[in-house]
Amino acid sequence: MRRSIVLQLVVALVLLAICATVPAAQKAAKGGCAKACCAAKAGPMHLKVDFTVSSSEKDRKPVAGTTKDGWWEWVIPDWDQYRADLKWEDGTGKYPKGKPGIAGSGVHASITNHYEGLLTVSVAGMRRYLAGGIQPINKAIDDPICNTWVAASDFPRNPSSDLLLSFYDLPAGKYRLKSYHNNYNGRRVGDDPTGVEYDQQREPEPPMPSIKVYPMKTVLKDYFKRTDDATIKGKSYGTPEDKMIVPGKMGTGNVKQTLEAKDVVIQQVRSDAKLKPSIIEFTTDGSPFVVVYAGGCCKKDDLRRGRSGGFAILNAFELIQLPSAK
Repeated sequence: MRRSIVLQLVVALVLLAICATVPAAQKAAKGGCAKACCAAKAGPMHLKVDFTVSSSEKDRKPVAGTTKDGWWEWVIPDWDQYRADLKWEDGTGKYPKGKPGIAGSGVHASITNHYEGLLTVSVAGMRRYLAGGIQPINKAIDDPICNTWVAASDFPRNPSSDLLLSFYDLPAGKYRLKSYHNNYNGRRVGDDPTGVEYDQQREPEPPMPSIKVYPMKTVLKDYFKRTDDATIKGKSYGTPEDKMIVPGKMGTGNVKQTLEAKDVVIQQVRSDAKLKPSIIEFTTDGSPFVVVYAGGCCKKDDLRRGRSGGFAILNAFELIQLPSAK
C-alpha cells in the first residue's frame, strides 16, 4: 500500500515537471490556452482563434460575450470599433519578433484589408459611431463566434474589401484552414454623431468568390499585381504590403494550395452550432503566406446606399496541421 502511494506521488511530480517546462509567456496565453499549449506538444498543431475587440480605450480586455471558451482570443485594439491598420496577433502593427505567437505556438499572423486602414471589428448588439473616437455602447448579443467579425468599414468593391490573413513561422507540413463567416446587417441610428447598430439579419453579404493562398515571396506580383519598384496600378489608396512583408523572412515561396474554396456563403445565424466553415488546404516548407478572402458583388452597402459590392467577412478560424503522408 505504501509503495503504491509513493508511486502515485512520483507520477504526479513528473507531470508537474513536464507542465513547468512550458514558458511562462506561453502559460499566460489569452483565452485559457495553457492546457492547450501543453497538449499541443504531444500531437499535430490545432489552433482555434476567435476575433474580438478591446472593450475601451484604457481596457484591452475583450468585450464581454465575444470570446468562445477554449478558443484563443485575437484582440484587435480598435476600441471604438471604427477602422484600424494591419494588426498582428499581439495587437501591434509590427511583426512580434521573440513573442510567443498564437496560443504560445510560435506562429505569428496578421490581419488587414486590401484597402489599408479600413479594418473594423463589428459586434452584434452594440452601437458604434461613424465618426470614430467615441466609446461604443450596449452589449453583445447571441453566440460569441457569430456575434463578432472583422471586415472593411467602407468601400465594398473588390479588391478594396478583401481580407488578408498572413501567417509566419509555421512548421513545414500540410494544413487545413477552417474559416467562419457570419454577419448582421447594419443600420444608422440617430445623428450628430451618427450611430451604427448591427442587430438584424435580413440580407447577408454576397458570397466570397474565392479564398486563395499566396506565397509571401510572390504576393506582390501574384496578388497585388506590381513589381518591387512600382505602384499598384489603378489604385488611389494605400495597401498593406509593406506591413505584411517581413524583410528577411520571405522563405523559398514553396507554398501550394491543394484545396480551394469558391463562392463561399456568408451566413446569418445566431448560434455557433449552426455555423458551417469554409475549408481550404495547403502545404508549406515553412515559408510564410497570405490567405486572401475576396469580397463579393453586388449588394448595396447597408450604411452608404450609393455604394455597392460585397465585404469579405471573418469571425474565427481553425488552423489544423494534417498528418504527413507515409
